[in-house]
Amino acid sequence: MSLSLSSSPSPAPTASAASTEPASPASPAGTTGHPGPPRPSGVAAPLLLPLTELVPVMSAPCPMHPSVGLIGAELAVWAREVGLEPPPGAGFERMAGRAFCGFGVESALLFAKWLTWLFHFDDEWDEKPAGRAAEIVEATFARLDLVARAPAHASSPIELAFGDLWKVTTERMSTRWRHRFLAGLAAQGEACRTEAENRCAGRVPSPAQYPRLRRGTAGPYLFDLVEPCLGVEVPAGLRESTTWRTLVDACNDVTAWCNDVASHHKERANGDVHNYVTVAATAFGLSDTAAVAWVNNRIAARAEDLRTSARRLPALFDRFGFSTGQARDVSKVACAFLTAPRAQLEWLLESSRYDVP
Repeated sequence: MSLSLSSSPSPAPTASAASTEPASPASPAGTTGHPGPPRPSGVAAPLLLPLTELVPVMSAPCPMHPSVGLIGAELAVWAREVGLEPPPGAGFERMAGRAFCGFGVESALLFAKWLTWLFHFDDEWDEKPAGRAAEIVEATFARLDLVARAPAHASSPIELAFGDLWKVTTERMSTRWRHRFLAGLAAQGEACRTEAENRCAGRVPSPAQYPRLRRGTAGPYLFDLVEPCLGVEVPAGLRESTTWRTLVDACNDVTAWCNDVASHHKERANGDVHNYVTVAATAFGLSDTAAVAWVNNRIAARAEDLRTSARRLPALFDRFGFSTGQARDVSKVACAFLTAPRAQLEWLLESSRYDVP
């Protein structure tokens, strides 16, 4: 089964995720196809707009789920029930509504709930004193692992929401998938601990160190969640192949680095150095504008890795002997990864999450 991929007369160059050489800043691109309303001048997300010209998978607007209003209403009810009140204008249902536009309400709603949980959880480390205490990081992740492995009394809204989502999500997935999710949770814990140690030491990660660290803090399990949301489980052989791992990691990198560009004003105001723009500016002595351009070029290169990996999947489907139905199901997961960068871009342009007061 073929995957639908946009074509580009001038594809972005490929580059390894650990590249440390600053590229020449990209020429400012037009804002054709601006996917969201204008944002205040203190918002950094519009700095990502050149990517709509550089990156094929980010060039075309994403359609919105026809039931996004219902998804948002049900998300708000659930968030209140578990004690996770998203800030006004966060719009997590709109990101999920774009990423899962062609699927049922339950698929988009489940992903929106996980996004709501993840961003609340992320704020525990980025905006609170716990982000400087390695022992608190370890204890928090240990509690989540306990909630996942055995019934445990939730001691916070974060744990209550996680337990609720874990139960609903895993009832349709195999033991192998559950172990994969928990491995991703552990990887996030390790990355958050490293960030806490960096904050205490006043240490800025190097450009070589940062991509792997950022991939961990983004929550590797977020990309595993596409499968239960779609009612699909990627066969182990394909999931462990270099091509599929590159597909998933590249999607993680692209979306995480886009988030860094959009959030770097806010994170700088909070004194957090764990941002690719800050890492590039510090390592290469770049101005803010030049550092953003450098990160955008890295995003464009990594997005080409995402696109190339997706193009290799049909041959792998044949090699693994997938039936037409299996190929179709796995293609749905891959297409969600291809949709994610543009869906996130549109959300970043309209969400108030990274507004600087």
